[in-house]
Amino acid sequence: MFFDRGNHYEFLSLGQELAAPGDLQHPQTYDFNFKNVEKQYESYNGINVRLRYFVRVTVSRRMADVIREKDIWVYSYRIPPESNNSIKMDVGIEDCLHIEFEYSKSKYHLKDVIVGRIYFLLVRLKIKHMELSIIRRETTGAAPNQYNESETLVRFE
Repeated sequence: MFFDRGNHYEFLSLGQELAAPGDLQHPQTYDFNFKNVEKQYESYNGINVRLRYFVRVTVSRRMADVIREKDIWVYSYRIPPESNNSIKMDVGIEDCLHIEFEYSKSKYHLKDVIVGRIYFLLVRLKIKHMELSIIRRETTGAAPNQYNESETLVRFE
């Protein structure tokens, strides 16, 4: 977590020795293969958390080791949730304003398009402008030490 910069949590680690100790005199290619690795989480780059998968190559030497990393972005093609009902919400001021919001789904994938409608059922106030915002809320930790961070991604006026 970014606010806990000194601590990194490694939840998956696999290693392979590609060559026995010896001298490397000329360019060499080594094949490697990690079979059936369960990557249960998608890669994520958030406000407080970064979940990354990467391949790390370490060449051990007498002096300082040479270490290089290359990120791999993991995207999970999962079956959509069985229950994904539409959402309706009502807000307003009694006898002055009544607005109804309707969304086509209750659960969205990160790449989904959000489709909805806004109904002005009762308007007895002068409205200067209306704005819709898409807000990303990231929750880290577990109760009671839970930390929430919100970021407005886009606004529509």
